[in-house]
Amino acid sequence: MNQLTGQNLLNTIRRHKIVTCLVVIVILFLLVPVVRFNVPYSTVIEASDGSLLGAKIAGDGQWRFPRRDNLPEKFIKCIIRFEDRKFYYHPGIDPIAVARAIGQNFRANKIVSGASTLSMQVVRLSRKEEKRTFVEKLFEMVLTLRLEASTSKNEILSLYAAHAPFGGNVVGLEATSWRYFGCAADQLSWGETAGLAVLPNAPSQLFPGRNGEQLKAKRDRLLRNLLFDHTIDQVTYELAVSEPLPGKPGQLPDLAHHLLNKCASPTNQAVVRTTIDRQLQIAAQRIIDQQIPRLKGNQIFNAACVVAEVKTGKILAYIGNADWSDPHGGAVDMIEGRRSTGSILKPFLFTAMLDDSKMMPNALMPDLPLYFSGYAPQNFDLQFRGAVPASEALIRSLNVPAVFMLKNYTPVRFLDIMKRIGLTTFNKGADHYGLSLILGGGEATLEELVSAYGSMARVLNRFNIKGEYNSVDYRLIDYLPSGEKKDLPDGKFVFRAASIWQTLNILTELNRPEEESGWQQLSSSGRLAWKTGTSFGFRDAWAIGVNPKYVIGVWVGNANGEGRPGLTGGLAAAPILFELSALLNSDHWFEKPLAGMLPVAVCRESGYRASVNCNETDTVMAPAACLNSAACPYHVKIHLDANRQYLVNAACYPQDQIVNENWFILPPAMEYYYRKNHPGYRALPVWLPVARQSNDIQMVELIYPDDRLMVYLP
Repeated sequence: MNQLTGQNLLNTIRRHKIVTCLVVIVILFLLVPVVRFNVPYSTVIEASDGSLLGAKIAGDGQWRFPRRDNLPEKFIKCIIRFEDRKFYYHPGIDPIAVARAIGQNFRANKIVSGASTLSMQVVRLSRKEEKRTFVEKLFEMVLTLRLEASTSKNEILSLYAAHAPFGGNVVGLEATSWRYFGCAADQLSWGETAGLAVLPNAPSQLFPGRNGEQLKAKRDRLLRNLLFDHTIDQVTYELAVSEPLPGKPGQLPDLAHHLLNKCASPTNQAVVRTTIDRQLQIAAQRIIDQQIPRLKGNQIFNAACVVAEVKTGKILAYIGNADWSDPHGGAVDMIEGRRSTGSILKPFLFTAMLDDSKMMPNALMPDLPLYFSGYAPQNFDLQFRGAVPASEALIRSLNVPAVFMLKNYTPVRFLDIMKRIGLTTFNKGADHYGLSLILGGGEATLEELVSAYGSMARVLNRFNIKGEYNSVDYRLIDYLPSGEKKDLPDGKFVFRAASIWQTLNILTELNRPEEESGWQQLSSSGRLAWKTGTSFGFRDAWAIGVNPKYVIGVWVGNANGEGRPGLTGGLAAAPILFELSALLNSDHWFEKPLAGMLPVAVCRESGYRASVNCNETDTVMAPAACLNSAACPYHVKIHLDANRQYLVNAACYPQDQIVNENWFILPPAMEYYYRKNHPGYRALPVWLPVARQSNDIQMVELIYPDDRLMVYLP
């Protein structure tokens, strides 16, 4: 049965020889590989408008940009007119041209004409390592037919434009356009386009910058042919031939060097369209360039900044370092570098305290010598104020109140908050950081810090518009235009809108310490909530600002970690922040989230929620959680003699003559420092000499040691 079936098949093949041959030919033709270019490409990054930000040379030392699908119409007209007039009418091989070339070569007894079409040139470019033999020429023709059968004419033109040599180590139209004219190919004039179109014909002979007469002659001849074909008019022709020829190749734009390195990898050889605003990027670099000489005078060599849009989280400007070629760590991308945070985390703690009903915004916080297991925090100015409103402590970036607040909130809970808002660099336990966490005991990146500030603004904006929370608002800033992320259904959140608004509103206060000079510039550049930070040893200077539209982050320091006197957030980083803010000039401010606020009676002296003993109170709109905060602990009811000179009690003084009065009393240690800056503070009256003192009022307080500490005397 099998023999019979095989015999029938052979008989069928014999009867249909022609069809069988055609089928075999088609099968063999389909087995011919499609043209592939096995070459490395440059990594190219573009701004949001498609303009070139920078490119990295390909692995083989060539400037070869990845292929683009859309070619400029001018180049298509020029290259077809110059190289292959019948491009759209032949199947990849021009029989007439081939016959003519054979005749010319036969008569000359050598190859003087190749009859190559653009399609054949694409094949040849893909096989440039192969020897030029007659057999190779025939095989290239087969490959050309295969290419035409599997690829559109526009794709073939695109392949040619991306791989044609234009002289030197410049390959492809787009790279050539930027090297010789400093712009994209679709922005070239007719004269410029024609000048480039004739280069691949003999790139070594017509290399721009030499043999100018030959290059001009070929260019002008092409333009004249375009005029005869009515592709261009007489005026365009005259303007085009009068244009100068390109000179030697110039440097490609290098506007985002560190971002380019971030995009480049052996597997990522592509055109990367970013969200960078080209003009803002240039302006940001100019600001850094203007500030860095001042910093270098103090042996501070590195600075980085990033600007992002709050709504989308898209990065608009990315300056990874002042000068990538600077030998003092200029190549290091400090936007991604882990550095000590200094005081830059304090606004997050302030917001968390409000959310957790731990305080009112202006509640007095202790500012006096504190000792925690051998840790004694100090303020930047080495002064103690006894007690300061929490808002003032935040504005003045006082360390002692911040440590007291963190002790109250606990490092464990605060560390969890930091991780939830996206600070991934805090990868150790709370015991490792301790209370120093709020003063720079941990490290973070500028990228993640700016993201966290931007997330707070995004949460507030969403609540004011939609009255809701969504965890999608907490995310990293990004330089890729992947589109705004979709809302998640879980509705989880970290901070409430009212607490965020309270914190950011406080951070707009212009009355800053003298060491934060330069803040006056903000008065004319729109409202900005901003915070600075300085790490221990003056190694890192931070400044981050945010408004409803933009978030800006600046880091200044030395990449090697060397500290310098005067390397503070206010003096080194804030001036850059203010100049960047002036570029954006956004006057719009956050709406007050009244839906998340309630009227709260507040003690005018202590800033706490008013108690029954507070004499003067104000009703303010505060985050709803503040309604559950502690009542004022500093107003107490005391008993005075009839003349209000002495403290008395019923055991030593006629009860009907005792005068009761509500009195503002700070603990002795707080009072000691507080009175130095508040001459109007009324100290508690002394006891009537004959009276027996009550233990209800603390008269003496021991700062050190506390009741848990044992001191050994030698």
